[in-house]
Formats: sequence, C-alpha cells, structure tokens
Amino acid sequence: MPTQKTRLHPYPRRISPYRTPSVNRNAFSHEARPPPPPPPLPKTLEHPVFEDIRTIMSVLKASGLMPIYEQLSSYKVGPPTKTNEFYSFFVRGVVHALTIFNVYSLFTPSSAQLFYSYRETDNVNQWIELLLCILTYTLTVFVCARNTKNVLRVMNEILQLDEEVRRRFGANLSQNFSFSVKYLVGITACQTYIIVLKIYAVEGVITPTSYVLLAFYAVQNGLTATYIVFASALLRIVYIRFHFINQLLNGYTYVQQQRRKGGNRRTTAAPSLMEHFPEDSLFIYRMHNKLLRIYKGINDCCNLILVSFLGYSFYTVTTNCYNLFVQITAKGMVSSNILQWCFAWLCMHVSLLALLSRSCGLTTREANATSQILARVYAKSKEYQNIIDKFLTKSIKQEVQFTAYGFFAIDNSTLFKIFSAVTTYLVILIQFKQLEDSKVEDHVQEQPQT
Repeated sequence: MPTQKTRLHPYPRRISPYRTPSVNRNAFSHEARPPPPPPPLPKTLEHPVFEDIRTIMSVLKASGLMPIYEQLSSYKVGPPTKTNEFYSFFVRGVVHALTIFNVYSLFTPSSAQLFYSYRETDNVNQWIELLLCILTYTLTVFVCARNTKNVLRVMNEILQLDEEVRRRFGANLSQNFSFSVKYLVGITACQTYIIVLKIYAVEGVITPTSYVLLAFYAVQNGLTATYIVFASALLRIVYIRFHFINQLLNGYTYVQQQRRKGGNRRTTAAPSLMEHFPEDSLFIYRMHNKLLRIYKGINDCCNLILVSFLGYSFYTVTTNCYNLFVQITAKGMVSSNILQWCFAWLCMHVSLLALLSRSCGLTTREANATSQILARVYAKSKEYQNIIDKFLTKSIKQEVQFTAYGFFAIDNSTLFKIFSAVTTYLVILIQFKQLEDSKVEDHVQEQPQT
C-alpha cells in the first residue's frame, strides 16, 4: 500500500449540486493512476451558455447592436475583425440616416394619414409615442456602439468563470434559455400584427414615405424589445452562477451538516464535514466577487437603455389603457381595429416589463442570499469564523441592486410600481376627458338659445 495519497486530478474536485459524483475505481486499487487528460476542445466549438441564446445574439449582431466577435476558444472571445467592424458601422450609419428621415417625415404633411384621431388631442399622443420610440432605439444604438469593449469583457469574464468551475467541480453551468426564442417570435408576431392593423386603418392610398415610416417603426420597436430580452438572458446567466455558489455554501450550513451526520451514523469512519471549507470558501468568495463585477458590468452597459425603454413603455401602456377606456365608454360603435391595436401593444410591453423585472429580481435576490447563507454556516473553530467574518463585513458594505442609471432599482416590485403610476395618470386623463365632454355638452345646449 502506498504511504501517501495520490492526487487524481491537477485541480481539487468537489461534489457540485449540478452533477452526481461517479465512483473512481482507481482510487481503491494498489497503484492509483491519474486519469488521462481530456482531449482539447476545438476552437470553433461554441460555449453552451452562448449556444443557448445564439438566435437572439444573431439578430443583434445582424442589426449592429452587438459586435460580431471572434470565437478564439471555448472559453474566450476576441474583438471583431475589420470586416465585421465595418459591417456594424455601416448598419448603424443606415439606422441613423433612417432615423433622421423619419423625424423629418413626422413634421411634414405626408405622415398625417398615419394618424387617425379618437379625440382632438389623441394625434399628439401618437406623435409623442413615435418620437419616444425613435429616441429609445437611437439611444440603444449609440450605447451599444459605445459599450462594444465592455460587452466583450463581460462575456469573457463569464466564460473564464465557467472554465474555473468546470476545472474544480466538473460542473457545466448551462440551462435551457428557450424563453428568449419564444419572446423573439412573440415580438415579431406582435409587430407584424400591429403594422397590418395600421395599414388597414389608413384611408386612401398609402404613400411610400408612410410605408418607410411604418416599416422602420416596427423594426425600431422589435430590436429595442429584443435587446431587453438579451439583457434579461444575461441576468439569468448570472443568476444561475450565484445559485451555484449558494448551493455549495448550503452544504456547510448547520441543517445540512446535521442531515449528513445522521446519514453517516452507521459508518465507522465518517470524514470531517468542514475539511474542505477553507479551501472552498476562498474559491466561492473569489467567484462571488467576479459575479458582482459581471453584474455591475451588465448594469453599466444597459442603464441608459433601461431608462429610455421604461419611460417609453410607461407612456405606451398609459396611452393604450386610456384609448381602451375611451372606446369602451364611447356612445357610438366600438372600433375593433383600435381594440386589437391596444391589446397587442399592452401584451408586448407588459410581457417585456414582467420579464425584465423578474430577471433583475431573481438575480438581485440570489446575490444578496450569499451572505445570509454564509451566516448560517456551522463553523467548528475560530479559524472558520474569521473567514466568515471577513466576507460578512465586506458584504455589509456592498449594496447589490440593478438600477436604471441610479434613478430607481429594478426588481420584482417594478411592475407593480409602473402599474400604480399608470393608474394615477389614467385617472387624470379620464378627468380631463370628462371635463372636455362637459364643455362640449354645454356648448351644444347653448346653441339653440342663441
């Protein structure tokens, strides 16, 4: 028998919550031999995480909102080539040219046929809504072009972190992100349906300028919504990694330790439950700090876009709720075209707001849960308590939250706050409508007397 234990892997491997450990028969043989190194992965192989969201990333690359990066290895991406960089620059130039053309068209009489009035002031609401859409998409293009290097850095940090987890625990932190494809299909369907409704509502022959305005309007809404889904997918990726380290720490909590002790009562030599805690805790702390940096990097890349999108969504939801109320309470015939238009807009924006709020809320909650789980860790010696105290002291000073450029935090309560504000403004608009109706009735009653 050998006098010293043979290390079977160049990196210490622990049991991960995402993988069932297998029995290594060489460990019980008289001559333990290390397993052969795994074959090198081909450079063209996409990482599983980015493979799950490849559809939505392809759309953003084609539209110039995301750099067409080079896949250097399975855990590293590089900057775009000169050709791909020129393509992105060309697409963004075309977008800005069409934006200037559409803004100019809004101030010309040629775009008047796209606005059908419900009441006297409703054309102004639609005009403002178009301007907000153009502003949101233009700001998205500018921010994405400015943050090209930051996006690539965030992607590389995620890939490097996954490589460390794979080496140490043998875990593949991938998950099915089919929701991004579903949202992409839903956005396309909603925008197509809205444009068809708009075309059928226009009286007379539609001019080419109006067709360009409608088509680019649909593209702007669709791509802005697609970027929001992409940001939510990145947050889900970070959430999975926070959840992984929290599951690792859960194995050292007092409750889990008691369960494991109870299961080992019949064994003669139970291993020390806290044997690997100092080593694992250092890795978990380092991983947690990297995830916080990635979390902040995603927020820095999206904060201006989120402020603009939330303002645009708030205005769109408010105006469409008001238009629904006007149609339902109208004395004449209710327009089915307007009802379908409003419901399509509400369905798309409410689903996007719910997705963004849930993704931010889950990630923020999981990031803050690390210190709470660590505080419940059962430490047997003062050495472990000192390790925990250092992390808890640092985490108390860190405020983890996803914000819209620091104006307000985005979490699970954001959707409720938006609908509370929509209800308040809806009451104000209804009161103005009733005041306008009363003035019209008074004017009609005074006419026969004169």
